[in-house]
Amino acid sequence: MNQIRFYIIIILLNVLNLSVKSQEFCDSLPFIKCEANFITNPGNDSCLNNFTQKFNNLKTNKKQVLQIVHIGDSHLQAGFFTEKIKQQLFMQFSNDSFAAPGFIFPYTIAETNNPFFFKVNYSGNWEWCKNIDKEKICKLGLSGITVQTKDTAVTISIKMRNFKYDYPAKYYFNKIKILHNSNEEVIIQINNKKAETFDGYSLIELPTLEDSISIEINQPENSQFELYGIFLENTISQINYHTIGVNGATAQSYLQYDYFSSHLKMINPDLIIISLGTNEAYDADFRKTEHEYILKDLIYQIRDVSPSAAIILVTANDHLKNRKYLNPNIQDVNANILKVCKEFKLNFWDFYTIMGGEQSILEWYEKGLSGEDKLHFKRAGYEIQGELFFNALMKMIENSTLNNPLLLRGDSQNEPLNLNKWNL
Repeated sequence: MNQIRFYIIIILLNVLNLSVKSQEFCDSLPFIKCEANFITNPGNDSCLNNFTQKFNNLKTNKKQVLQIVHIGDSHLQAGFFTEKIKQQLFMQFSNDSFAAPGFIFPYTIAETNNPFFFKVNYSGNWEWCKNIDKEKICKLGLSGITVQTKDTAVTISIKMRNFKYDYPAKYYFNKIKILHNSNEEVIIQINNKKAETFDGYSLIELPTLEDSISIEINQPENSQFELYGIFLENTISQINYHTIGVNGATAQSYLQYDYFSSHLKMINPDLIIISLGTNEAYDADFRKTEHEYILKDLIYQIRDVSPSAAIILVTANDHLKNRKYLNPNIQDVNANILKVCKEFKLNFWDFYTIMGGEQSILEWYEKGLSGEDKLHFKRAGYEIQGELFFNALMKMIENSTLNNPLLLRGDSQNEPLNLNKWNL
């Protein structure tokens, strides 16, 4: 019991320190509703208690590893939002400065924007397909993008930009898992060492921590190599945060994955965060009922693979259509998100309300926090969003721990669920 009280005190001190830091932008940006910054659990959630217990055990059990998966769209692909959350977690709860990048994809090969914290170079002729394509022409894995080549020899190099970006925690890894199609004759070498190839992936553990890798892929003529994504982990990090984001993605997009379930099962996540809804709301053919059932289908698929994982849904941010028109679909999208959370007893983070609600994107824009499209944020805006989410996550853990010191009951509650504002 004394040990439990000790860790409750540590959590409280961490939350107090974070509250002081975040108060700076809460004071300077009054349109942000910091008082509403919490994650709500509309029902008893044993999965949330499982996550909280494992989170609190990180300090005492050095072999404990927490797996977090964040699924989304273009707000995630650039990496600014999720990198802020990751770095806050590493700073507060990691015992060293060596962090694992987690799941990545070499977006550069598919001629789309790469997350800012690593650089990709490659050789060979590649084609690609995405989960947002109207016509599905290839198999899709966890990343939602597949790059493929028929060349007999190609290379991919990945370099962490540890010294270009001033991270408190630097990215190093020694365990690499490459997700690809079943190809018995493919030979993959990583940093001149041959990887062991299995059905659907290749794996290697390097003798030292590295911040870059060179991948050589060789295959016979008339073969096709398909790359679905890469896990970069290490044997030190106790927190692995995996970001999966594709520009233009919707909940329907993720239902098109051929290997979504099998790849997600490889991670065995403790927490899954879903940030979708912006592209649904932007669609001129949006149908509220159809969106509700598609979102439910996605939850069913995730629950089937990860029944013990806690799930947090994030509401879509306020935005304008074509830079000047209000988008009434946002209300319907977010109403569906909250309705599904209530039905499945899932947690939600109401970022739409927290950022200021309707037309608040104009205030974010005036402060230089959103892009010219008044839809996406600039890096500073995403980092504020990331800090807000991290603070809300810490509050959720604090409340769960204080309400249930032994972490045996599912009585963790924040504010009562209010669906009236969404006209449900």
